[in-house]
Amino acid sequence: MVNVAKKIKEDMKSALLNKEKAKLSTLRLLVAKLENEKVKLKLREISELNNDQTYSVISNNIKEINKEIESYENVGRDTSKQIKEINLLTSYLPKQATEKEIRESAYHAVALVNRREIKNPMQYLSQRLKGKADMNLVVKIVKEVQKELNDKNTQK
Repeated sequence: MVNVAKKIKEDMKSALLNKEKAKLSTLRLLVAKLENEKVKLKLREISELNNDQTYSVISNNIKEINKEIESYENVGRDTSKQIKEINLLTSYLPKQATEKEIRESAYHAVALVNRREIKNPMQYLSQRLKGKADMNLVVKIVKEVQKELNDKNTQK
């Protein structure tokens, strides 16, 4: 399996050689955040970060950029640069789960809770969908599924 942190560093070097300023700027910022994570975990190299740790850093960076986009839109500024940054960062994440796949997982998790095999559907889903889905969307879908199933049970 390819180490994502290592690939990001290689892509940064490639962007430097090919004089891709926008890509280089985004990747430099990401590598700096990966370096911070490395220091926090007391590792020697960012290539020692596992992919889940790297995905977490990328996801947090995307959330920050989304907040930036929101504030830029509120004052009427152009957000095309931030959208390009998000597209670049997203390319390093695993294939994102569709809403249908998230909903199916949510039904499964709620069923497991009802059978008392697990206690918390979100804990179960976060382990399975971390890096593959926006956890805010997962929370929303789990609440919808729980409400739907509770409504069905109260109608019986």
